[in-house]
Amino acid sequence: MPILKQKLTFKKKERLSSKILIDDLFEKGKKFKTYPFIATYLSENSNESDWDSQVRVVITVPKRKVKFANKRNRVRRQIKEAYRLNKPEFYSQLEAKNTNLALFLIYIGKEKEDYNFIDKKIKLLLTDLVKQL
Repeated sequence: MPILKQKLTFKKKERLSSKILIDDLFEKGKKFKTYPFIATYLSENSNESDWDSQVRVVITVPKRKVKFANKRNRVRRQIKEAYRLNKPEFYSQLEAKNTNLALFLIYIGKEKEDYNFIDKKIKLLLTDLVKQL
């Protein structure tokens, strides 16, 4: 078993909760779609920003797509877990580009997707995001 250099966590400082930054994200940010996600992102040069974390993320599952709260929470947990496990490679690629990122993920898929599907799509989304930067 390989030894991990960093813990794979998803801490509070990595979550985007600033109303001002979320509004800026939708006004000035760029959008792209990778089924089952719509990603809106806003990048900054890391020298100019005073962020605690390199990437700040919001994950939403609309009530219109997934009706029941327990199923929405399950999908949200699966997305967070997939992001958490794929985060180190994504961070290293962003560090090479010297950028900070605000990311808003909206889930638009079906409620019956399994974890392997979501994990594969998160990997694809993160690689597409790095290519667009």
